Amino acid sequence: MNIHTVICTILKSAIWKMPIPIPINLGADEWNQVYSVLSMHGLAAFSYEAVAALPDEMRPPREVTMKFISAVVAAEKSYEKLVKVDEKISDLIRESGCKALRLKGLSLAEYYPAHYTRKFVDIDFYAPDKGDLIDAFFRSKGITVDDEFYRHSHCHVHGVLIENHKCLLDVRGRRKMRELDKDLKEMAVAALNAEDQPGMYSPPVIFSAVFNLHHALSHFIYEGISFKFLTDWVYFLRAEREAMSSDEMREHLKKHGLMKFAGMMTMVSMMFLGYPPEWLPKYLIDAAMDLKSVTVKKFVDDLFRPYEPSHYAGKFKERLNNVRRIVKASWKPSEFLGQSSFSFVMDKFIPILLGRKYEAD
Repeated sequence: MNIHTVICTILKSAIWKMPIPIPINLGADEWNQVYSVLSMHGLAAFSYEAVAALPDEMRPPREVTMKFISAVVAAEKSYEKLVKVDEKISDLIRESGCKALRLKGLSLAEYYPAHYTRKFVDIDFYAPDKGDLIDAFFRSKGITVDDEFYRHSHCHVHGVLIENHKCLLDVRGRRKMRELDKDLKEMAVAALNAEDQPGMYSPPVIFSAVFNLHHALSHFIYEGISFKFLTDWVYFLRAEREAMSSDEMREHLKKHGLMKFAGMMTMVSMMFLGYPPEWLPKYLIDAAMDLKSVTVKKFVDDLFRPYEPSHYAGKFKERLNNVRRIVKASWKPSEFLGQSSFSFVMDKFIPILLGRKYEAD
């Protein structure tokens, strides 16, 4: 049986809490491959319940099962620590008199039935126009803050990386990104102004959809996308069906050029993770159906390739390898951002060769 089919079947079972409908007959080596891929995509702990529910004759060997169990134990411990650190950061922000929005990891984990199964390793927050004040307050509490990077400062609390975002996107020389960053900031300010007390809050729904879709698109273009972004999308769609159907949501996705990518994420969620099309707003179905089959195939091929985050700084050989990867990925911004392949490669070529730090938005 195809390893990718098994992986998608396991993920679908984990999401929808349904028995696996097809027989799985894998040897030890194949099960190790399945575990490795799920682990690489940050979904080993998430998948364990579906694997454990398999009939005895279909389960993986004991040594592979123990890997899944170890992943669950590690995920529980990591989540417990991250929640405690998040509470600490929230208390500090409250004490500073500021308000902030949680970004990425923990805010997305809240959509998962078992929060700890959504893997994340750091804590991100955004306090519009208050980031420097929060940095100063952290320093007054004896926390060492590094603010050299223009997009965010960072520090460590109990060994956990904390990122204080001053802007949400890489806006340097990019007019469209500045416009999107401005809109996201306005949504964040409005949401925080509605809160009576200082502290850290979960982001509003439209902000989450726009920001997290752009974040997934950025990873897809520069590093390759992982299945974790798709499980995030499925749980978000399921929980926010009403908000996703709103005219305001549709207009924001359209305005910022995210409709095509939203259609792709939705198409692949239906194809491989069993998202019911009848739960979708018409505009998302239309966006999915408008995709060319060749584009869908290229996206799927990219999804199933080994996922490896890129690191531009480093030895010259590594930099050349990253140039090769950028050239290979040059179809993506042309397809989803309207940026020419040549412009994309030239935009990244010199920074990579110089070893400059790069981060996906």
